[in-house]
Amino acid sequence: MQLSLFLKLAVVSIAISLLVFAFSPSAGLLSLAKYIALGIGISIIITLLYPSFRGVQKGDKVIVVSNSAIPSLFGRVGMAMNCGKLQGEVRIKLDDGREIVGVIDSYSGLLSLPKVRVVYEERIIE
Repeated sequence: MQLSLFLKLAVVSIAISLLVFAFSPSAGLLSLAKYIALGIGISIIITLLYPSFRGVQKGDKVIVVSNSAIPSLFGRVGMAMNCGKLQGEVRIKLDDGREIVGVIDSYSGLLSLPKVRVVYEERIIE
């Protein structure tokens, strides 16, 4: 879920733009608009590139699907137990206690969690 990252970066970039505008004696309103546009543009670029550098970290929430063709809205939510990159294996612990080994199909989007395709599922027999 990258929306919170984008919002934080946008707020920081607007604050920096306002500070530069306040302390620059020759800056006009057009300069302020350019500073804000530059900051928002940098925020968008960082938000788009961040997931590919970060990957999936231990403790991240992910969507678990059995088939990669299924939309990620219909998956189960789990928590990553180790780190992984795209097309790498990662262990997932589901809310009911079961563990799954899966392959990372996609990183998180602006409003979606990373999608993991199930390779192996452990079932607890009591």
